[in-house]
This record gives sequence, structure tokens and C-alpha cells, in this order.
Amino acid sequence: MAKKQGRPKYRKLMGFLYIGIAAILIYALSINVLRVFEQRVEYNALVEKKNSLAKEKKNLSKEVELLGDDDYATRYARDNYIFSKDGEEVVKLPEK
Repeated sequence: MAKKQGRPKYRKLMGFLYIGIAAILIYALSINVLRVFEQRVEYNALVEKKNSLAKEKKNLSKEVELLGDDDYATRYARDNYIFSKDGEEVVKLPEK
């Protein structure tokens, strides 16, 4: 009869062990799911940033091509850097 009393304790111990292992596995799985979600959000943000940088690169490439033209470069310098012709005075008006 001593063996019968040992079995329930052994089974209870194994039950607790299985529950503990299951809890650890569920915790590990939830951490991995959370990490995947965070990486997906970061990936989407990086894709958006890549697209905006590609647009900016395209615009800058166009501007570089246009600056190769002397007339455009002169007009650009006059508009943005207060570049003046000989004998000409440039007055910058305050913006509203």
C-alpha cells in the first residue's frame, strides 16, 4: 500500500511540472509574438522613410541637372543667396 500513497504525490509533482513548463512556453511565445509585431512596425516605418528619401533623391538629382544650366544657376543664386549683377543693389524685404 505504500506504493499507492507515493503515486499521487508523484502525479501532483508531474502535474505542477507540466503546468510550469506550459507557462514558460506560453511566456516565451508571447515575447516572440510581441517582438515580431514591434519589428513589423519598425519595418513599415523604415519602408516609408526609404520611399521619402528616394523622392528627395529624385528631386535633388533634378536640381543638380538644372544647376548645370548657367541661366538657371544664376536665377537660383539670385533668388536664394542674394546674388546681384554688377552695379545692382539687392534689398531683401521682410517676409510677412
